[in-house]
Amino acid sequence: MKKNLLLYILCIVVSAALQSCARNNGYSITHPGNSDVIDSVIVLTHSFVNSQLEDTASSGPYILVKTETGELLPSQCDDIDGDGNWDELAFLCDMGAGENKRLYFEVTDTPPPFPIRTNIRFGRMEKPFEEVTGDLRMKTNDTKFTAPVYQMEGPAWENDRIAFRNYYDARNGIDIFGKTTGEMVMDSVGVNGREYHTLADWGMDILKVGNSLGAGAIAIGIGDSLYRIGPCEEGKYRLISEGPVRAILELTYKNVPAGDRLYQVVHQITIYAGGTSYWSKVWVNDLQGDEELVTGIVNLHNIPADTLVHSKIHMMYSLGNQGYSGELLGMGLLVQDDQLKRFWEAPLSGSGIINTHLVSISLYNDKPSEYRFMAAWENNEPRIKDKEYFLQLLREEAGK
Repeated sequence: MKKNLLLYILCIVVSAALQSCARNNGYSITHPGNSDVIDSVIVLTHSFVNSQLEDTASSGPYILVKTETGELLPSQCDDIDGDGNWDELAFLCDMGAGENKRLYFEVTDTPPPFPIRTNIRFGRMEKPFEEVTGDLRMKTNDTKFTAPVYQMEGPAWENDRIAFRNYYDARNGIDIFGKTTGEMVMDSVGVNGREYHTLADWGMDILKVGNSLGAGAIAIGIGDSLYRIGPCEEGKYRLISEGPVRAILELTYKNVPAGDRLYQVVHQITIYAGGTSYWSKVWVNDLQGDEELVTGIVNLHNIPADTLVHSKIHMMYSLGNQGYSGELLGMGLLVQDDQLKRFWEAPLSGSGIINTHLVSISLYNDKPSEYRFMAAWENNEPRIKDKEYFLQLLREEAGK
């Protein structure tokens, strides 16, 4: 059975061999594992791709990725820093166990014609339901103020298997939409009477968040105190990219209060086609050295969390009848072993962050803190009734 894994490939070359490869033999990738993989995501920098082009003077906003047989692989070029030029090429490639493939890059002025398998939607509730581009994060923490303004109360991101949303206010929570279709549906959810708290033909909202961190929202921890990243002087949203391979958005927070301190925070969120998780990178400026990044999994149903380690990835997970309508829902947080600090529990009551299985992650001055949040819902993954199957999904995520 093929597995949905992200393939990391290590290429070790010298400059002479690289030039030969670029002009004559193509770019070689190898999958050394013993299982077939579907929708492997490979991400390459602009400078590396340029070194592989036969005509390095060629210019164009898009890159085609082809196999030796001429098969065109789904790809997209992403402008990460917003300067108008693409920075990274991301493409999908199925790989058999032990298979080696040689790929070729071509520059084109026409976007490659691939099905769109990821999507970001941040829209207004009033017709004509325009996309939101410049709004500052609302300072309220009451849904009655956000719901009339924003579709789904904030930005949502989806792929062909699952979707998530962020409350664009001081709560800054993250919620989950379970999907029963591979179509991109978030553009129409929550408008024209399409409410999302009951099961529809596309799926539904499957998580109650309350005052928890929900599905991987973030906070700053200092000593025994937790400070939600949400209340701030100014919060902004930026759509970076969406397409056949991945969708990326960025949330920024100016002057986040934590006791008598203020922090500048950037949260970059990526969702890849075919997966069941989203990936987070978080930068926090003005660190004093005693802070930690905190995220978590909501615990409103007294379902205990457990832990698992695989491929140097530490995972905290919960599995039980914790969906919005009592369905079986599994959730997991994945952190690299060199970034993990501890697993712990939030209080069950109080005025701050409560009802959350917590994970603390190291913060750095020179690089982002990273984690993944995955979810599996019984309406589209009925095999999670077998706990071992859910654990295998977690291990596969760790293998990425």
